[in-house]
Amino acid sequence: MLRARLSIGGYYFLLFAAVAFTHPFFPVFLRERGFSYGQVGAVLSVFSLAGAVASILLGWRSDQARRRRRYIIGAISIGAAGYLLFPYVYNFGVALLLAAVIGACVMSSQSVMMALVVDLFRHQGTAGSFGQLRVFGTIGYLLVLLMLVLWQDSPLLEPSRMFNSVALLLMLSALVVLLTPENPEELEESARLSANEVLHLLRRHDILLYIIAHFCFVGALMTATANLSLYLQWMGASKPFISLAYMTSALFEMPFMVLMGKLSDRIGRTRVLAIAFLSLPIRLLLLTVLRAPVPVLLTQTMHGLTFSIITAVSMAFIADRVEPRLRASGQGLLMATASLASATMPLVAGLIADGWGLPAMYGTLLSLSLAGAAVFFTLAKHTAAAEARINAVASTGGRA
Repeated sequence: MLRARLSIGGYYFLLFAAVAFTHPFFPVFLRERGFSYGQVGAVLSVFSLAGAVASILLGWRSDQARRRRRYIIGAISIGAAGYLLFPYVYNFGVALLLAAVIGACVMSSQSVMMALVVDLFRHQGTAGSFGQLRVFGTIGYLLVLLMLVLWQDSPLLEPSRMFNSVALLLMLSALVVLLTPENPEELEESARLSANEVLHLLRRHDILLYIIAHFCFVGALMTATANLSLYLQWMGASKPFISLAYMTSALFEMPFMVLMGKLSDRIGRTRVLAIAFLSLPIRLLLLTVLRAPVPVLLTQTMHGLTFSIITAVSMAFIADRVEPRLRASGQGLLMATASLASATMPLVAGLIADGWGLPAMYGTLLSLSLAGAAVFFTLAKHTAAAEARINAVASTGGRA
């Protein structure tokens, strides 16, 4: 399994090194091209909406083919080609089109990769294994941001060099996936899937409630994070300070990604997810009332209790509850939910920011996070008890 860990870790390292360029500075790039907050939100929304649809479709297809690797490599390669064109974009319509192509490819590759992780490590603690692999992405993200903080006025932030760097990193991540082992003959037989299979999953009360809660959580968190660079810029922060803010979140994300994944393997997914659903409203409340760059920077330390948990534990929560033949479809549904949340909320948030300002936008996201917490804790009453019974049986070896 060492080869699998190195190759999957390399995929995440390179992928999120690329994200380190686009995550903080893509909204800034669009604003500098003359787009309004609402238009920036629309571009981010289309990126995520296309990712939502593609995550389900590619998940279906990889389940049918009982193959993962070819779909990850193909999708990430097309996404890299799309980034090469972005420096030449000045038209809003063209920006929407390119964002749709890139979002569909990059986000769907991640959902299939999550299914591949479950395929390979399902007997070794799913959440803990995923956390240990996903943390390589945080390391790549952190190293690029550290370089940008230390390298004042880096030429890599010039649009053509930035997007070329992103494309190169994505292509390298695709090459690394070629080294990932894949043993389809050892996988459970996959069904010929249809839209009915997604409806089958959504008819499950526990999955439906979690999907709703996940939508609210991810919509609030990712929209807040995506607009943080604009918020800090509005407060007068420099680009190196913006990089430092995102670097701070990555520093706290890294250990929590591993620790919380392992903890959920021991005490149950619901208890660990509860920490995230309690922490996010507190984080967003602080962002709503703060007005200076340094206090906002300090709120980034809460990334480990919000983003790390939702990333490492959600996929295991769903994986525990779906049939093996629907493994990639379950992860695709989860990724699609996150993508749909990221598709709708940036547009809504951008329009609110245009009309009432960025603080009002963060207040709206706070309300959304509270709604998600209410749904989650309605579900938690049932799932926590079931997980406790399973853990009790496991600890006694099935003896009463």
